[in-house]
Formats: sequence, C-alpha cells, structure tokens
Amino acid sequence: MGRSLLLDGILAEDADAARAHVWTFDHATVFGEMRRRFLPGTGSAPKNPIRHARRDGLIRPIEPNDWRAAKLSRILRHLDLRFDASPSEAELVELCLQAEARAVALLKRLQGRGNAKKGIEPFSGDSVVDLARFVMRRMFEQLDQSFALKPVEERERIATDIAQQLADLPADVQERIWSEAGLANLSAAALMRTGSIAAVGGAMVGTVSLAGFAAYTTVTSIIHATALVIGLTLPFGFYTFATSSLAFLANPFVVGGVAIVGGRFAIKRANRQMRDRLVPVLVASAVIAATDANVQTIRPAIIAKKLAAASASRVTADPRLRARIERTFPALPKAT
Repeated sequence: MGRSLLLDGILAEDADAARAHVWTFDHATVFGEMRRRFLPGTGSAPKNPIRHARRDGLIRPIEPNDWRAAKLSRILRHLDLRFDASPSEAELVELCLQAEARAVALLKRLQGRGNAKKGIEPFSGDSVVDLARFVMRRMFEQLDQSFALKPVEERERIATDIAQQLADLPADVQERIWSEAGLANLSAAALMRTGSIAAVGGAMVGTVSLAGFAAYTTVTSIIHATALVIGLTLPFGFYTFATSSLAFLANPFVVGGVAIVGGRFAIKRANRQMRDRLVPVLVASAVIAATDANVQTIRPAIIAKKLAAASASRVTADPRLRARIERTFPALPKAT
C-alpha cells in the first residue's frame, strides 16, 4: 500500500477540529450561509458533541474517531468516491490516494486561471503538498485583509503576537522569511504595514519545505491565534468558509434561480459550488496535520474497522438509524 498524506493527516488531526470541519461541510449550503449571515452566533459548531450529533441527525453515541471518519467520508463522497464493499484498510488507502489526485484537479479547475484583478495567482501544482501551500498562502492573504480593517490598537496587539511567535523560529529561517517578504525584520512594527502579513505568509510557504519543516507548527499557530484575535471563531483555516459562498453570491444566474419559486436546481448547484471551494481547504488542513512529526496518530486499520462496522450495522438497523449512519458516513458502500 502507498502512503496518503490525506489519510495520515485525518488520523493526526484533533477530533474536535474534525468535528468542526464536519459541521462546516454540512452547513456549507445556500440556506446554511443565509442563517450564518442573518443569525449571529450560528457560524460554528455546537460546543457539545452530543448536541451537534442530535441536531444534524448523526449517530449517537458518537466517538472521537467517528468524527475523523465522518470528515474523511465527506471528502471522499464529494469527490465522487465511495467504498465498493465492506471497508478495508487497503481500499481506504487507495480511496484516499484517489481523493488527493481529485482534490488537486478540483483546485486546478477552480483556481487554474487565478484572478489577476484580485491578485490571486493561478494554481498549477501537481500534489496535495502544492495544494496545501496554495491554500496556506491564500489564508495569510485573507488574514491580511481582515487585519487591515481592525482599529490600530487591535492591529498592534495582533502584530505583536505574530512577531513573538516568529521570534521562536531559528535565526536562519527568520532571515529567509523577512528577506523573501521584503521586510527589514519581523518586528511588530514591520508587520503593521499593509500587506506585510500576506508577504510573510507567502514567504513562509514559498521558502520553507512544507513536509519536514520542524517549525511548521508556528505557521498554523500564527493563523489560529490571529484568527481568534481578529474575532473569527472557526477552527484553523475555516474562516475561509466565508469565501466558499462566493460562487453563490457572485453568480447572478444562481441568485436568480434561488429567488424563483422552487429554485431547486439552482440551490443544488450553488451548494455543490460552495463545497467545491471548501474541500481543498479540508484536504489542506489534513496535509498540514500530517507534516507534524510530534503528533501521535491512530492506525488506519482502526478507521477502516469502524467504517466496516457501521456499514454492517445497516443490515439490522431500522430506517431512522440507517439514515443516521449514512448521514454520518456518506462514503459507505451502497446499501443492498
């Protein structure tokens, strides 16, 4: 069997983060976006996992590894992949490798031309490592845009926090970053300048190898900490969820279709477009988790056995339980 960074990362990710990713995916819909925009406080997963599972019709009780399997299952199914028979470790690895290739192809389709007006470079990578770099760079750019809208006092606090975390990097890495970013240093004062955070993010992603970079957790901690300070409550990387709605909001034909009575086809299409933009972020977060050598991971066989048990339990389950199982793990083989 080959090695899948996607699978390694899913196994390494914190279960609460995986749960938040599941919620984000499930609510990345036209109506979910409307609720998020017009009902404050509905933009993140319930703090209680049981309440989350009950609210969204998932299996109960639901364990930490169930959330990891649920996240992976959503990625696979959105990329038109699912198990052919009772899930096995070998098929799990193979599906994840296929998912990596399809996620890269999806991002190429979405961002292959870039957007010169918005300063977005085209994505031309060939691997999930390239995909993760691209997503990370975009995250820093979005952080920079949010940063610029904050009052001076908040910007100073954010810049100081980032500067302190960058100071923990090896001196030679710091020098490469500020040199590539076009800054005199990585002080809070330097980061206060417009575009500096995006430049630092681009330098970190572009000049340092993603896999095997011992200080890479600094990148994720900077984004996470800064996102919290800015007021974005979704877990690492998922403040990009806001941009996943652009397909819906920016397409007048889709908006018009939704406005028409029914609008079923337009809504379905918009939901697909939103999740198309979310899936590369889900994959990137897993790849990033897979690069941290200090994280203890569970074995792939555990997830495979969990999915196999869920698939088998459908045989004797009543219709309501069967629906909850398939809603939790949508990539299970088709029920016979």
